Amino acid sequence: MRQRIMRPAWTVAALVSIAAAVLLSACALVSAPPPAAPSIALPDPATDWQAISEAGVMVVGVTVDYPPFEYYTDSFQIDGFDPALMRAIGQQLGVEIKFVDLAFDGLSQALAAGQVDAVIAALSETPERASVLDFSLPYFVSEDAYLVDSGSTLVVEAPADLQNLRVAVQLGSIYEDLIQKTLVDTGLIAPRNVIRYDNIASAVRDLASARVDVVVLDLLAAQRFVDDGVARLAGQGLNAQRYAIAVRKGSSELRQQLDRSLDVLRTRGALARLAEQYLGIPLQEFPALPTESIAAATKAAAMPSCLNAMAWVSSLSYDDLEMTAPPVMFPGQPFTKAWRVQNVGTCTWDESYFATFARGSAPGAAMGGAPTNLRGSVAPGETYDLSVDLVAPLLPGVYQAQWEMHDSDGRAFGQTLRVGVQVAGAPTPTPAPTPTPAPGIVFYADTTRVTRGQPLTFVWDVQDAQAVYFYQEGEDWQVNNVAATGQQTVTPDRTTGYNLRVERSDGSVETRTINVEALPGAGPQIEFFAVAPNDNVPLGVCVDISWRVVGQGVQITLTRDGEELWEDAPQEGHLEDCPTAPGDAVYQLTATDATGADTRQQTVRVIEAMTMMAQKADGAPVIDIFAVTPENIIVNGCVVVNWNVGGDVKTIQILRNDTVILDGAPLTGSGQNCLTEVGEFRYRLEATSSTGAVSSAEVNVTVSPAVQSAPAGAVGASDPVLRDKTWVLISMFDGVGAMTSPLAGSQITATFGADGGMTGLAGCNNYNSAYSAANGSMSIGLAISTRKFCAEPAGVMEQEALYLALLPTVASYTIQNGHLTLLNGVAQEVAVYVVGQ
Repeated sequence: MRQRIMRPAWTVAALVSIAAAVLLSACALVSAPPPAAPSIALPDPATDWQAISEAGVMVVGVTVDYPPFEYYTDSFQIDGFDPALMRAIGQQLGVEIKFVDLAFDGLSQALAAGQVDAVIAALSETPERASVLDFSLPYFVSEDAYLVDSGSTLVVEAPADLQNLRVAVQLGSIYEDLIQKTLVDTGLIAPRNVIRYDNIASAVRDLASARVDVVVLDLLAAQRFVDDGVARLAGQGLNAQRYAIAVRKGSSELRQQLDRSLDVLRTRGALARLAEQYLGIPLQEFPALPTESIAAATKAAAMPSCLNAMAWVSSLSYDDLEMTAPPVMFPGQPFTKAWRVQNVGTCTWDESYFATFARGSAPGAAMGGAPTNLRGSVAPGETYDLSVDLVAPLLPGVYQAQWEMHDSDGRAFGQTLRVGVQVAGAPTPTPAPTPTPAPGIVFYADTTRVTRGQPLTFVWDVQDAQAVYFYQEGEDWQVNNVAATGQQTVTPDRTTGYNLRVERSDGSVETRTINVEALPGAGPQIEFFAVAPNDNVPLGVCVDISWRVVGQGVQITLTRDGEELWEDAPQEGHLEDCPTAPGDAVYQLTATDATGADTRQQTVRVIEAMTMMAQKADGAPVIDIFAVTPENIIVNGCVVVNWNVGGDVKTIQILRNDTVILDGAPLTGSGQNCLTEVGEFRYRLEATSSTGAVSSAEVNVTVSPAVQSAPAGAVGASDPVLRDKTWVLISMFDGVGAMTSPLAGSQITATFGADGGMTGLAGCNNYNSAYSAANGSMSIGLAISTRKFCAEPAGVMEQEALYLALLPTVASYTIQNGHLTLLNGVAQEVAVYVVGQ
């Protein structure tokens, strides 16, 4: 089922009058009328199969945003039921299949313009589409069903019947995307009202306990539950679909070849096996397929005056090499991504055309990119260099974004433009020395290295103190008062620090810190677990608990104070719970499979009165935590951003001085951001509900000049052997496992000043940083660089980004035989220099 997002699938009949807009996006030029005749010769459909056969390659258009039919794997390869089917057809026909990821609205125009030979994209065969395209025989048919509890009187005849209900669906099924596009995106239900299960039987079971109101699934699967008497069928067939492969109108020989191949795959059972592998449909339940194509509409849809089509030519900067080596960025780093594209259609592009972010591999993949209009005009056949300004996401990880071109009417078309980056984690520091023992303070943990979700215990005993506080980095210490002697068990979900703040009787303050490294473990992963609000919650007020778990065959349990709230919970869901007594209520989510477990825990402080409750607009999200610590740092220092948001949440953005540094943030999280300029920085969190209500919170951070230009925490020493020389880089760490030489035609240098300042050329831009070096130990702060863009030599911008990201990881150095070698905290060489002439 593929329709435009704002036109739900169950209104197909209403689309007949605008079929041309859905099938072939019209090209409406502003600056000039379309040419009288196309300047690019369009292919003759009758010769399509002959051309494919001679080339040995069939180019197939897909839109890789519709799992399980089309998606990118974890290694960023195209996969899904449709690509797997086309590869099987290619084997039958003896041709190689080459996929081109295209905007869905532009599939038909790319086909008509000859950019692709065929299209497979969960494309529903309809009479209107059949009037302008030819279709193979259907390769899959589906019909949706709506299950409710046996005692429910609900009847589902239209999407409005599901308004404000809690809708359950199986993770990765075709109906997950259906619900998103037809219910969530249209505002009929809030995002949190979609409850996603790994096992659809668990969803049906939860109908009886009223944890969900409706389960959406395939009719064949639904009928089994109805026959067993555990649920009632409330509706069906609102989205009956016939999926087929589209080719150009008149491409009869190619269509016949596709039909023969599909018949062979169906007869041999290969089609049913692919459906079992990708769609989860048991072999015996694979639906019967129609043996004839659907009849075309009597009145053909109007053809556009010209065709919009666009092809990617090359990446001009930050090439991710098909995601095999995405350029390394530090969190919040600004950069400019540039592509060269070609107009392969027959419309002339003008300044009303624009590129915009379409989708990404993870929250934050938009990287703050804004829609960017073209400059000037681009005639058919011409190329254009397009660039967009981006900011690396706040959280470490690998990100890939897809951008799409849009015409003057806002319709997407052409090949998707991809940008991939790897955001580095916090630099590996030189191991900190053991804190100097303080008289009267005992503070230790039973371990400082745990698997994420594994508990550990802190113990303390303090003498001569008027107040003691125990708290995690990012928390408000003032609300974490503890007894002078005590212990506390914690379950860290990330690498973090725990502080013991001691206020002496004489007014002095001492703070001891123990850092805990939380390592990812085997088994499932809890991506987020949030309880909001979680502080000063009046007795009788309910909290909203939300979570998402990644893994297969996961057993999930939610408890409060050890009491089970939800056994065999879904992998993504939410629950309202009302604490029954004042004090601390401990909520815990545990996810377990055969290989391991993950645990998250959150404590809610319940009070008797309403006096401390924060106010918010009706329906707006609840920002329970937004902390940026510390609020005063030295230039090139880093802050930690922590947040927790609950309630009805559709989107979360984190901004720094009005620049988005994390778009599509999770409900709860923590990230490090390093600041390379002196001044005031305003961090702002904006959370928007499904109804458009907005909650926000702000924290200001002051960045001061470095003392003697040394990085924070450094001693400010400068080894005389390093100074008064220009060091020229001869090799650097590639970020994977090897040392590599700088690109031919580029030069990277470093000069170490007596004042603790490090300057040089990074390959394209000049940079400067603070450093400290003595007795083989070295510390380098984050670099400040100019913002010039260099196109030559190819890859120089990626090389520069990696070099600047490596510098803060330096922990030691050696000078031997005229070579200066910089090493990181685990003694890995990261850069080698010689003295320049």
